[in-house]
Amino acid sequence: MFATVRAYVGHLPVGARRLLAVVCVLALAAVGYGVYVPVDHLLNKPCMRKGATAVVHHGSNGECVGITDGSYVFHPTLRDAEEAIRKENRDVLDHHATNYVSVVLMLPISADKGSILSMPNALEQLQGAFTAQHYANRNNVEGITPYVQLLIGSDGYQANAWQSAVSTIVGDHSRHIAAVTGFGLSLAGTESAIKELTAHSIPAFGATLTSDNYDNIKGFVRASPSNVDNMAAALSYVESDYKRAVLVEDGNADDSYDVTLVSGFRKFSAIPGHRIVGVEPYDTSERDRDGQSAEERRRHQTEVATRISQMTTNICAAQPAVVLFAGRGQDLGVLVHAFSNTCLDKQIRIVSGDDVTNLPDSEQLRQDLRGHVTVDYAGVAHPGEWSDSAGHDQAHAAAAAEGAQGFRIFDTAFHQLFPRGYLGDGNAMMAYDATLTATAAIRLTEQQQPQPDAVVNELGALQGAHKVLGASGPIQFTANYQTSRTGSNPVAKPIPIIRLTPQGNPRVLTVKWPDEAPPVG
Repeated sequence: MFATVRAYVGHLPVGARRLLAVVCVLALAAVGYGVYVPVDHLLNKPCMRKGATAVVHHGSNGECVGITDGSYVFHPTLRDAEEAIRKENRDVLDHHATNYVSVVLMLPISADKGSILSMPNALEQLQGAFTAQHYANRNNVEGITPYVQLLIGSDGYQANAWQSAVSTIVGDHSRHIAAVTGFGLSLAGTESAIKELTAHSIPAFGATLTSDNYDNIKGFVRASPSNVDNMAAALSYVESDYKRAVLVEDGNADDSYDVTLVSGFRKFSAIPGHRIVGVEPYDTSERDRDGQSAEERRRHQTEVATRISQMTTNICAAQPAVVLFAGRGQDLGVLVHAFSNTCLDKQIRIVSGDDVTNLPDSEQLRQDLRGHVTVDYAGVAHPGEWSDSAGHDQAHAAAAAEGAQGFRIFDTAFHQLFPRGYLGDGNAMMAYDATLTATAAIRLTEQQQPQPDAVVNELGALQGAHKVLGASGPIQFTANYQTSRTGSNPVAKPIPIIRLTPQGNPRVLTVKWPDEAPPVG
């Protein structure tokens, strides 16, 4: 038979033979080998469009981004939390169809191993935000209505898909979106997303954003203190123990968390009698860049890890000196592990910022912390900051009592919903605080379904009698963007100084209040 076919083909013109060859290849692919479909073919195609859910493919790896009411599960580990949110949302719409608003919890959710936001962090923030929704729908938070539908938003790996996610929110006409909260990471995409939302008079409420780039964005407030306050608190805590420091700094200009950590830590040299005796740079710019394949990203991650691992010799030679780590938690883990077989005869103390919470707890990390390395950081929240051992002074006794009251309310509500939920890194507490703050501003409008611009108008009301009793302390704002450089920041927010432990339960060493630790330099 094949001889007959060859004879027949041999009599065909050259052009016809080429065409037949192409057809045969396509047929074989369809029958037995499958047809390769480029990822680009998936872009902007829906992962799910249903009801309040609008999730589409984005990026070189085609990950799913957008917003959902819990119907679309962004990652298997989030399934239970998303299902709880979906059920609460359905109840709100079934019983309060004309008296509810939507609040979007926006996070850079990505399963990519290079993602700065760890999946445990994402889960904890979903749990914290849901706790605020569930509590507010049953209790008085500046009123008892409107009810809250919580939507989950993802702007993808390192917030690189912010435009896709934000366009869905800005173009909304049916979900009654009144505010966006969360955001997760101080990245270029996050900053762009917030500025685009607020340009459309949609209020934004940051949970764990600490970069100084967010100090004064009209229409934006955050429950967390800024890096300038966090680093001042950290330096205030270590300055009596160390006169010398080695600065480890990430050169990624698109990561404003790292950039402002660097500028904050450089003020160590401004403290009389103190100096930075060494600088160890590395750069995550290529690893975090959008539009690269998973293989490229892994290669860049390996390059970053190699560079960080090389730092231990110089840091050891500089001892005694505190190590000021101005970078992300996942990169700090590389440095801690690199010391596991280096400089064993000296005690190494590392101090960093709140992104240490994105360093996932693991047996390897616990083992690394059993040796000669200590990791302390200026955090944004921890259950232990309200204990008697946290060291609150008499001048802040009233504020500490309000903080303890707010935490008790949260702790009770959270553990009713998530009996095994984790609070040690503060992520759930901060997501709760940001979502509760957004709800308070919404209800202060005294409208059943307020437009976002009405909510923006209430940001300055969140003070005094209308302060929010958050899990991380009393939250209040001046929101005086015209006359202040810090209109987005909370007033007098306490800052816990926290130590990682080999047992996996971070503990509070002390609590610093901003007026105790003014910015140095």
